[in-house]
Amino acid sequence: MKASPATIGLGVTMTIGYGTLYYSFSVLAPEIAREFGWGQSFVFGVFSFGLLAGAVAAPVLGRLVDRYGARLILCLGSVAAALSLALFSMMQNAWQFAAITLVAEFIALAVQYDAGFAALAQSHGREARAHITLVTLIAGFASTVFWPLLQWLLTVMTWRDIYLVMAAMHLLIALPIHLALPRARMVAPEATVREEQSTGEPVLDGERKRRMILMATAFAAGGFVMSAVGSTLLVLMRDLGYATAMATLAGSLIGPSQVAARLIEYVRRNLFSPPLTAIIAASAMALSLAILAGALVQPMAAFAIAFAIFYGVGQGLTSIVRGVLPLHYFGAAGYGRTMGTLASARIIASAIAPVSVIWLNEMVGTNAALAALAGMACLTVIATLALTRERRS
Repeated sequence: MKASPATIGLGVTMTIGYGTLYYSFSVLAPEIAREFGWGQSFVFGVFSFGLLAGAVAAPVLGRLVDRYGARLILCLGSVAAALSLALFSMMQNAWQFAAITLVAEFIALAVQYDAGFAALAQSHGREARAHITLVTLIAGFASTVFWPLLQWLLTVMTWRDIYLVMAAMHLLIALPIHLALPRARMVAPEATVREEQSTGEPVLDGERKRRMILMATAFAAGGFVMSAVGSTLLVLMRDLGYATAMATLAGSLIGPSQVAARLIEYVRRNLFSPPLTAIIAASAMALSLAILAGALVQPMAAFAIAFAIFYGVGQGLTSIVRGVLPLHYFGAAGYGRTMGTLASARIIASAIAPVSVIWLNEMVGTNAALAALAGMACLTVIATLALTRERRS
């Protein structure tokens, strides 16, 4: 598949969407808290509630995508994102901060993977896999680009000015790209209780429901693990006995491993089916946590490095699986609604993961925190295997 300008453009806008509405928070929130004299727990607590707002938005967004097309939602999302970021630059108190954060995270999905994947599904149907992979390959550099960029901007301007710069990115870069996207060929939802899948097999409502439950379980459990690891890894590794330098090295290896896995998936995208790719992703994540648990006996560098490599592979493939697995099992018809339903469960699990793992780590011990992560990773594997084997049962 030759990379199309539209797909590359979506990769750029998804990078902006995640960089400005997700990764920017860890850099700018401490600056905001310092200026207003707020505690870190308040600031990040508001952000967690904001993420939960995304769980409410996901089904609504999905229905709008199916009804009006992802292109329109992406364009409106760019405008709304720019407005919310501009409002951050003008806020004066805690209530305004909380309200704007809730609004920003409510609309974030309109400029992130859920809407972007829907645009690709509506344009390319079941052939969207390679396009989805390429978008995740590009947007996988969001933190790599935005964390150092925002740190540098803080040396030349205030956090309020930075929010205006990020708002301008949505209006001057993302919006024109979204406007230039080709009009999707809309796929009408089936009127009957049966759907034709890629194998041509009819799928009854009851079977679709079981698949949705299993997929939602796998996505939620996987989201829990990724959210917890992304926010608590350095704390957990420190409590396991690793030096800060080793913990940082392990964390830095996750990104390259993630990108490498996505690159291989893009180049050899026909090597594995979407269900097998999902199994590999879930298994790699579970294996990584099993390896890290070895540090409970002895915090060896080999455990930390092997964990980072396998976890990076699992995380990198999981982002792709989120887009291609629903397309594989349910098709392009009603793709937005399907993604919205699945996203709700994943977002809720992701929002409660960091505080849950940190509480276990502080109150029970690091072994309990790792056990919880390993348990959720195993649940991902079990649900994925049950989903992929169901067709044969």
